[in-house]
Amino acid sequence: MRAGNLKNKVIIQSIGSTVNDFGEIEVGDYQTFKTVYCSINPVVARKADEIYSSNTDFTKAMYKIRIRYIAGVNASMRILWGSRIFNFVSIGNSMEANKELEILAEEAING
Repeated sequence: MRAGNLKNKVIIQSIGSTVNDFGEIEVGDYQTFKTVYCSINPVVARKADEIYSSNTDFTKAMYKIRIRYIAGVNASMRILWGSRIFNFVSIGNSMEANKELEILAEEAING
């Protein structure tokens, strides 16, 4: 992966959790996991017919995000880019080579 393609500085966040007095896990707020550079590109439908026939939620926008490989990144995480939040939909380890991760993420446009 060429460094010149990684132009966007983002924060990968994970859900924090604590154990209460009863031994139960309580889910907390998101915490910074790692700050990285990435490429962020919108995923564009090929035909307008695909959008209308797919029952797509028009309040969501999909993006393909590429980062260098980081162990421990999982689908429960999200990316913070300025004031924008991208929730992970899926993660792919390109050719299982542990060199880059391709993340499919969605951004809520209206709230």
